[in-house]
Amino acid sequence: MKYKEKQELRAARFRKLAHKASAESRNRWIASNRLSDMIPMGQPILVGHHSERMHRRHLEKIHNNMRKSIELQDKAEYYADRAKAVENNTAISSDCDDAIQKLQDKLAKLEERRTKIKEYNKKARKEGKDSYPSYMLSNLGQNIRSVKQRIEYLNKVKAIPDSTEQIGDVEVEINTEDNRVRLHFPDKPSAEGRTKLKRNGFRWSPYNSAWQRQISPVAIRLAKDLAKEVS
Repeated sequence: MKYKEKQELRAARFRKLAHKASAESRNRWIASNRLSDMIPMGQPILVGHHSERMHRRHLEKIHNNMRKSIELQDKAEYYADRAKAVENNTAISSDCDDAIQKLQDKLAKLEERRTKIKEYNKKARKEGKDSYPSYMLSNLGQNIRSVKQRIEYLNKVKAIPDSTEQIGDVEVEINTEDNRVRLHFPDKPSAEGRTKLKRNGFRWSPYNSAWQRQISPVAIRLAKDLAKEVS
C-alpha cells in the first residue's frame, strides 16, 4: 500500500473515531437530560424517606451520563485534531514513496539559500552594509548536513532486499515496499516478550498480524535477536 493511501486511511480512521465519540457523547447528554426531566424542578432529596436511596441513584446516573458526555466530546475533539494533523502534515516521512526525491529537492533549496546569503554578505561587507548574522549560515549548514545524512541513510535502506527468514518458530520478514521489518509469531508472545519487543521499538500491527518497525540495519539485527529470545 502506498504511503499516501496509508495516510488517507489513517485520517479516515481518526475521523470515524471522532464521529463515533461525538455520537456517543450526544447520546449520553440526551440520557442525562431525560433523567433530569423525570425529577420535578427543585425536588429535594427526602432524607430518611423510602425514596432517598432511589433518588440518590437517579442523581448519580444523571451526573455519570453528563460526565461521560463531556469525556467523549473531549475524545471526539482529540481524534478530529489527529485527523487534521495527518491531513496537514508536510514533513517528509521515510515511508513516503518519493522521500529521497523530496529530500534532494529540499537539499537543493537549502544549498541555494546558503549560496545567496554568502554572496549577499560578501557584497554587503564591501559596501559597508549590514549582513546576515553568522548563526543563519551555521543553522543552514546543520540542516544541509542533516538532510544529506537522511538521503544517505535512505539509499542504504533502499538497497536492502526483501527477504523472509525462519528463526526457530518465528518468521522475520523484510518488506521494503512498506519500509518495515516484521516478526510473525505462531502464538501471542508472553508479557515479558511483548515488553522486550516494545522496548526495542516494535509495535503490534493488527492489519499485518505482526510486530513491526521501520527498516534499518539496526532494526533487522534486533528483529533476529528478538526472534531467538522471545520464541
